[in-house]
Amino acid sequence: MHSAPQPAHESAAPGPEPTTEHSGDPEVQDDQGWFELWNVQQGLWLQHQLDEGRADANLPVWQHLHEAVDMAAMRRAVAFLVDRHHALRLSFRDTPDGPRQRVLPVHDLEVPLVDLTGAADPEAEVDRLVRAENATAFDDLGTPPVRMKIYQMASDHHCVYANLHHIVSDGTSMGILLRELLLSYRAFAAGEQPSLEPLPAAFDTFVQDRQQWLSGAESRSMETYWLDHLAAPLPRLRIGDYDAPAEEVVNETVEFGVEADIAEGVAALAKELRVTLHVLLLSAFAVALRDISSDDDIVVCVPFSGRDTGALQGMVGNFVNPLSVRMTMSGSDSFDDVVRRARAASIGAYVNSRYPFTRLLEKLDVDARPGRNPVFSTSFCFADFLPPAKQTSQLDLCLFGMPAGDRFSLRLNYNSRRLAKSEVEEVQSSFLAVLRQVVDDAAISLEALSEPLRQARRAKRTTPGTGRRLGTLRASRSTAPNA
Repeated sequence: MHSAPQPAHESAAPGPEPTTEHSGDPEVQDDQGWFELWNVQQGLWLQHQLDEGRADANLPVWQHLHEAVDMAAMRRAVAFLVDRHHALRLSFRDTPDGPRQRVLPVHDLEVPLVDLTGAADPEAEVDRLVRAENATAFDDLGTPPVRMKIYQMASDHHCVYANLHHIVSDGTSMGILLRELLLSYRAFAAGEQPSLEPLPAAFDTFVQDRQQWLSGAESRSMETYWLDHLAAPLPRLRIGDYDAPAEEVVNETVEFGVEADIAEGVAALAKELRVTLHVLLLSAFAVALRDISSDDDIVVCVPFSGRDTGALQGMVGNFVNPLSVRMTMSGSDSFDDVVRRARAASIGAYVNSRYPFTRLLEKLDVDARPGRNPVFSTSFCFADFLPPAKQTSQLDLCLFGMPAGDRFSLRLNYNSRRLAKSEVEEVQSSFLAVLRQVVDDAAISLEALSEPLRQARRAKRTTPGTGRRLGTLRASRSTAPNA
């Protein structure tokens, strides 16, 4: 019988001063000044104001180190990165002119050591504590919303943990932060200075430059493109219970894969059609959604890192800009027709990617509904990594994918308040059926695809135990536009 775990012991020692010296009270010294929030930061601020108890905006990352850890060197590395990246010193407040942010001149981020060596099962205890940390919201954005801890399971086993609010970071930033933290730590532990490339810009400078850019001709040209591309009426994705209450988002996931033979065929087809794997798989996703929902007009969100200059590549911050890829289809279209349209729409979106989505929403003719994005309800991304399995999304359905050796690894993230698992599995089966069919015949029409997709869904279909009504499929749904 295992004894009960001993209480975790946390100790926090002040780290050394950052490499750049500052003096004075940061609440008194206002030398950096307050500046506007950029793009998706505005939505995250609003979400925080409406519901401070939620941890949806947390971006955690952690890594196990099977070695002894020099805590003085680790704390020095953290202080070095807090000084290096302005986003780690961002403070937020509301003003009569709207929310504003500033870079604190100095911020002493504590890095406690959590001693779990007395626990019956230290690794299980770390898992429990990490889950709890992931679910703990940042209640006060007046203090930089950054947390770091080191968990010790043995003298030669530690876990480095960091958690940032999405308002100061994005997925790319978390990779940068973890990489630079370990590089800096090893340098300080060896008695050396970290060898990191200087950052050519700062986050506040980036935001202020982009605010000025909005008044220029290039911005107006991009605005014209988006207003034309997203001209009303915008379609809605009719899958599941579209009108379900929006007060609560409960995300669940369905994990699946594309086997090696199909993945190889898809890669060959992408090469033949001169498109990326992302574009070809996006096309298959759009075709699957069309067949299920009877929507010939589909808008899919494609997340874009927003790092459109070299100066942003190594910087921590939130630069994400959602892009909209809109495709119209009909039963007489061939799959390769859809691929060409997806490629053209994707290129157009990337060329005009600098224009901020939040500003676009102010100018579009759309109906705002609580808990719903008025432009799209689904997203797609095929990249080199998958986001966290329980990443929270306000969208109904998100498909993420990545290469996994000779296969593709995929994940459907869905809002279970609007979609039943069985409906999501039908999307999964339709998507895989599209890939199987087009690998053999890329010129197949969408009308000809309808029957094999229906059979694939029927083979996968299950009855939910809750008795919740499933989404109406194409065969029994009205064909009238936006019915």
